[in-house]
Amino acid sequence: MFRKSFLVAAMLFAFAAASFAADIVTLDLNYWCRGNLKLLSKLPDGITMSARRNYSQKKFAHICLYTVKIDLDKVQEFELELEVVDTGDKDSAKLNPSLSTPKGKVIECLDFETCDERSSKVPCKISKWTGMQSVMVTKGEKITIKGKLAKVAAE
Repeated sequence: MFRKSFLVAAMLFAFAAASFAADIVTLDLNYWCRGNLKLLSKLPDGITMSARRNYSQKKFAHICLYTVKIDLDKVQEFELELEVVDTGDKDSAKLNPSLSTPKGKVIECLDFETCDERSSKVPCKISKWTGMQSVMVTKGEKITIKGKLAKVAAE
């Protein structure tokens, strides 16, 4: 009886893990200050954005982070419109968008631009954390981040 229960539990766990193995790409907006960004555009189904999180490590105490999750099963292109609410105690701040994938996954970044400046890295394949392009921003500035992603065919 115990064996059957254990086998059923193991199978349920395996199916649950497989259902969560969607192709999710993470777009991190590393904001080199403790300022705030405001999302202006409505996010389409398949894209979620977290609230601001401060880094807890002392060496990164001056940085915060916004995380955008992109489900490639639902959307392959995105356009985020943001407003720089403030830049902490500075006149300007650096915004460093980066892309990453779950371990073992590879996606292709066909296009990526921030503030109408195309990243010099595209097109490229992403299999680990990859900084795409840094831009300097000022309070009140409206910025746009656009990207086009594709799944890489299984080999």
